[in-house]
Amino acid sequence: MKKSLLILGIVSLLTSATFAQTEPQGRKFAIETDILWPFLVQSTRTHFVVKLWQKGNLRGDAYVGLNIDFPRDRETEGRFADYSMASGYRQYFWKGLHLEFSQTTGLGVLQNHVTTGKTYNSFDWLVTGYIGYKFEFARKKLYILPQFGVAGVIYKSNPWPIYEDETLAKQVGETPFMLGSLRLGYTF
Repeated sequence: MKKSLLILGIVSLLTSATFAQTEPQGRKFAIETDILWPFLVQSTRTHFVVKLWQKGNLRGDAYVGLNIDFPRDRETEGRFADYSMASGYRQYFWKGLHLEFSQTTGLGVLQNHVTTGKTYNSFDWLVTGYIGYKFEFARKKLYILPQFGVAGVIYKSNPWPIYEDETLAKQVGETPFMLGSLRLGYTF
């Protein structure tokens, strides 16, 4: 019994020493925005980032921001736009290597649906998981953050029909999709 308590104590000490949240050092805040999305998918996303903790290469950042999908036509739906708030957590494991979980909640608007002609206003909730690497430069004040991930809408208050392809023969609904991101950030 004493041996197992001793082992449990040692494991607990090692775990807390390795993953302990310490007071952040150096720059604590950042502003970042995706520099490809406005050109590739007609949307923008900007975050205010806060370093929560750091212990060696381990680090945790949280962020809040604004996400806007500018109105654009979708062949299997209609004219779509989205106005939402984003929040997330980024966990660094080694240098710039990280995993990130984010979610956006807000108003999704679909006008002139391809089959019904109706307008749909919906409260949407989208979640995303990313993997990426942070490259810092200019004395670590600027950074580029390429990421790759999977996203999916997990809630839609007013769903509309979504079709498999432009033949409009088969309804599929919301399905997970892959996406990439290239964010430019400024740390202060």
